[in-house]
Amino acid sequence: MPLAYNQKYYDDTNLTQLRPRVVAFKTYKTKDGTLIGLFQGNRGVRPDIDFVIKVLVPGVEKVLTPPTHTFWVVDLLLKIPQYRDDVRSIVQYYIDFYERTTPFTSVEERDNYQLETVEEITTRFAHIEQPYTLSLDYVAIVIELFCKNEKINPGAYMFRNLLLTLRDYVDGNKHYTEVLQSAMPGFR
Repeated sequence: MPLAYNQKYYDDTNLTQLRPRVVAFKTYKTKDGTLIGLFQGNRGVRPDIDFVIKVLVPGVEKVLTPPTHTFWVVDLLLKIPQYRDDVRSIVQYYIDFYERTTPFTSVEERDNYQLETVEEITTRFAHIEQPYTLSLDYVAIVIELFCKNEKINPGAYMFRNLLLTLRDYVDGNKHYTEVLQSAMPGFR
């Protein structure tokens, strides 16, 4: 049975933000049907290549929302009791990705970007997928995109620090409340 979406936001082709009315320049669909859209941003030193991420989960009453860091952080926290080493490997993988990735240099490069990490993460760690949590491809897509987006602004560090704090928690060096606090909007 095909998934149903709120037609105000998704017409089976385009993912649309209502205010202001803008169509996503790129949309990813996860294995559980969640749509992840990239919309033109306007912040930072290069507002032309900035982007905003918004998600729409299946359901005719669901609305397009920005994915807070808390979503994917809590998802990984839920997996730690059973898959501590795997979660640590994922977090370290993205810390390493963050360090080596470079910002987009043009709108064309951004718009044509092909995800680099999702296939490896979803293949290597398929065994940690759990019912009633986010799909692993959702987590991988969102983390990769946040890594790329933060790199647009020299000196930005919030997302990198969140990854480091999560790794420190997995290693037993931070309290879980510190992880949650660092995932909150506006935390510096």
